[in-house]
Amino acid sequence: MILDTHKNLRHYAPLFRSVDPTPLFDWLENCRDVESGTRVDFAGDKLFAKALRQDTGDRGAFKWETHREYVDLQYILGGGEVIEWAPAAKLSADIAYDEATDFQFYASAEADALLRMQDGLFTFLFPADGHKPLVSDGNNRQIHKVIAKIHKSLLVV
Repeated sequence: MILDTHKNLRHYAPLFRSVDPTPLFDWLENCRDVESGTRVDFAGDKLFAKALRQDTGDRGAFKWETHREYVDLQYILGGGEVIEWAPAAKLSADIAYDEATDFQFYASAEADALLRMQDGLFTFLFPADGHKPLVSDGNNRQIHKVIAKIHKSLLVV
């Protein structure tokens, strides 16, 4: 997992191989008015982003998840949420992995860390990072963010 501020996003360009992340980074800097649900492809199904506005809720309303093939770049544009984090190795799968959506869901577990996400922050969540997004931060009822999906073959990690 990487957690940082928008102003430092370009420092992570060396993580990418065989694709230039500049178009994605440029778009993220200017996407605040993009309609929720909009998908933008940067390298087809290997690198794309989707704008979201979603309601947050109680921690029990959401499931732990990981992705085997993709890394999430969650880029926060407004509102706030807590993303609970734990190592995937600590979690117990309770639903079979869905290859079509690249989601593995897990049974309830205690978080090892709480990421208090708000405008100006981003996080990279790797396949080993169990995460539970959309948990209410106690102040915001909605999160406005972009989730960029980066196929692991495009990264050096």
